[in-house]
Amino acid sequence: MKSMKGPRIVKKKSINSEKDPYLLDIAPGDRAVCKKCGAVYHNKRWSFNKKTITLPAAAKKISVICAACQKIRDKFAEGYVTLHGTFLKAHKDEIISLVRNKEAHAMHFNPLDRIIEIKARKSLIEITTTTEKLAQRIGQMLKKAFDGEVEYKWSAGVKLARIVWTREEGAPA
Repeated sequence: MKSMKGPRIVKKKSINSEKDPYLLDIAPGDRAVCKKCGAVYHNKRWSFNKKTITLPAAAKKISVICAACQKIRDKFAEGYVTLHGTFLKAHKDEIISLVRNKEAHAMHFNPLDRIIEIKARKSLIEITTTTEKLAQRIGQMLKKAFDGEVEYKWSAGVKLARIVWTREEGAPA
């Protein structure tokens, strides 16, 4: 029998910056603030933590544009989520609300996880995201909340995910 020597420590996964052209090679400087969204760069990490914004009176505020805002501006998507099926037509507002809530939750942990655009058509919704992981989490959340079928496609060598969620109206939840 194994003995426990203390609580298990789980470390957060780091962001793989090697393949993301929007992440800067040189850090923008401690407590740099994004001009568009207000995210703060502090301790080698972007956050929306208001406590890090307070600067000493003599300190110069550095204004930059974070990687997520640049991706949104350029419509540079790393995740594509396609939703379709007859179920979608009847529950479109609820599904979009859940997707937005998932984005807000993801942004709390990593401000670079954002939705670029949501295009709603008659029986189809297309969502583009700034990271492939957010697209994956949206697919997982829809599967958990509404069941249906989810297909995950990952590109080799490039950070890109295509997620397709389908559910027909008569399918059991």
